[in-house]
Amino acid sequence: MAGLSRTNDFMLGTATVMLGAEADLFDLGPENSIGLVKNFTLTTDPSYTELSQGVKNTLVHSILTQNTVRASMEAYEYTGQNIAYALGLGGTFDKKVITSTVATPVADNDTSFDVAAGDGADFAVDDYVMIHVDTLDNFVIRKITAIATDELTVNAPFDGVIPAGVKVSLINKIGGGSKEDQPYYSAKIAGKLANGEPVVILIPKVRIVQGFNFAFTSDDYANMPFEFTVYDPVNTDTHYSYFGGESFHIYRA
Repeated sequence: MAGLSRTNDFMLGTATVMLGAEADLFDLGPENSIGLVKNFTLTTDPSYTELSQGVKNTLVHSILTQNTVRASMEAYEYTGQNIAYALGLGGTFDKKVITSTVATPVADNDTSFDVAAGDGADFAVDDYVMIHVDTLDNFVIRKITAIATDELTVNAPFDGVIPAGVKVSLINKIGGGSKEDQPYYSAKIAGKLANGEPVVILIPKVRIVQGFNFAFTSDDYANMPFEFTVYDPVNTDTHYSYFGGESFHIYRA
């Protein structure tokens, strides 16, 4: 009967979105994933200039004059790297896992403190540290300006006494409101159809043109609404010869 399915190649599922440098397109893997993503959508929006004739203005010819390609998705993991992507920043923002404790009480107005014996080597000048003073959201941020064995000197004095034993951790500083151009990335998207068949999309050149949304809410999980603009590679781009005049490839059996 007309209208009945011929295959089970239906679209229902999720996708893994991987981002990296343009040159790394063919090496992107799960370690480059931006994590939990919902509603990934890739669209094209072709525009034509049309020629008509006669008093009836019947169409006789048209030329494709624009074909904008965009991708959108909802990114749920607020990692340092994902926040940096959303803010239009380049570089790699690794999650800091180095922690220590304040070894001895720190007096009011001091600008240095000791970490646990042997932990000083884990920190470096110009690193940023967070001191978890108490459980009431009292987190103190400082930049390390000097290190002498296990003694860290910071950029500003402390306001009040900091007790011994509280946690000290390395953190990333992620700037916002930059007026610099967003860097170009490459993207790889891997997903499966409802029948389990894999689909892979390779995009050699994208920019993240929208996405930053930092909302503390209690009624639902927040997400960052990423939007990519997809660009045609030019002859100075790494993978120009592979893609030619095409801006993305879909690989499907």
